[in-house]
Amino acid sequence: MRGLLRKVLGRSRRDGGEELDPELVGPYRSAYLARATDERVREAGQDGGVTTALLTHALEEGLVEAAIVATTGSDPWKPEPTVVTSPEELLEAAGSKYAISPNVSLLEEAVSAHESVALVGTPCQVTAVRKAERYAHGVADVAERVRLLVGIFCSENLEYENLQRLLREELGVDPSRVERMDITAGKFTVVTEDGEERTVPVSRLSRYANEACHFCADLTAEDADVSVGSTGAPDGWNVVLTRTDRGEEILQSAVDAGRLETREVSEGDPKVLERLARDKRERVRDSRCATWRPYHPSGP
Repeated sequence: MRGLLRKVLGRSRRDGGEELDPELVGPYRSAYLARATDERVREAGQDGGVTTALLTHALEEGLVEAAIVATTGSDPWKPEPTVVTSPEELLEAAGSKYAISPNVSLLEEAVSAHESVALVGTPCQVTAVRKAERYAHGVADVAERVRLLVGIFCSENLEYENLQRLLREELGVDPSRVERMDITAGKFTVVTEDGEERTVPVSRLSRYANEACHFCADLTAEDADVSVGSTGAPDGWNVVLTRTDRGEEILQSAVDAGRLETREVSEGDPKVLERLARDKRERVRDSRCATWRPYHPSGP
């Protein structure tokens, strides 16, 4: 199977770099380490700021008219989906949110108002859009108007109320005092407004996760045009996988325009990404979900 995927996708080792196993991370065209070249984007974003830089490029070059992203609402760390049309709005929405934002709920509104749209989402959200493209019932023009799907690596996600419980019960911190959240080196870390850092092992997050996450086998958003995450990347960088011709073209365009800089994925730790992707698949197979089967967007 691995050899067949390489033949179909036409990939080989690039410049001696180590490629990722498509049986674990899903089929892809190219794999990179990448980061935004704009320091403001890197500071506002999470890790390398790739998603913000890529969408900024797509908006400024007229590749899309609008993007569906998650921003933070009035409640502390409560994400809310929003449609943005400018780089300034993107910058305000930058950074990871560790509770669920129903970005797909704005899909109909966005494609009704704009000729071309990008959407950022978790693996399940990206898959939902692909299904809407294939079975266009209820939301018209999805296939024609969604020009870019950016998928975010996701091991599991939390309802907002559970995020509040996690912060209070596991970390002993008031959510309103949290300045930043991150997941690195197997730890969930928060930094408070006075600079105090508190951590908890990522393994403790499962008890707070959405129940549906326990039956998801997709870590790397395999149905996206471009998948982005920090797993396996050095500090300040992202792992980026292009999965479609459109995704490869837009990413390369951003690199050519000087929006992004790239390095070989082997300069990070691709084995960590493969291991976590394998763990997520095996967790589902070993679960009580007897109806689990591998998903493919061309299937029912």
